[in-house]
Amino acid sequence: MSGFLLFALGVLCGAGLVLALRRGGGRDLTGPPRTLSQPRPVAPVDLPRIDVATASRDEELLDLIRRGRKIEAIKHLRDRTGLGLREAKDAIEALERTVG
Repeated sequence: MSGFLLFALGVLCGAGLVLALRRGGGRDLTGPPRTLSQPRPVAPVDLPRIDVATASRDEELLDLIRRGRKIEAIKHLRDRTGLGLREAKDAIEALERTVG
């Protein structure tokens, strides 16, 4: 009798697994890969730009650069201008070359 129960339980688990895989819409690993949908175009955003001459008038920023506090200078510049990390880093590096 216990052999029959184990067989019935195995059949029920197998049927449940088959139904779950069919309904789940999972990826078919035996077929060709799905193509990704095209990314939505992103509207360009106008970021405030800063030039070295404008930033060189900020004494607190220059003081941070002179003391070698580059990360704090980048944070300060980003807070004041709203620049992205890459733009602020590039501006600070340009100021470093002119200051010292």
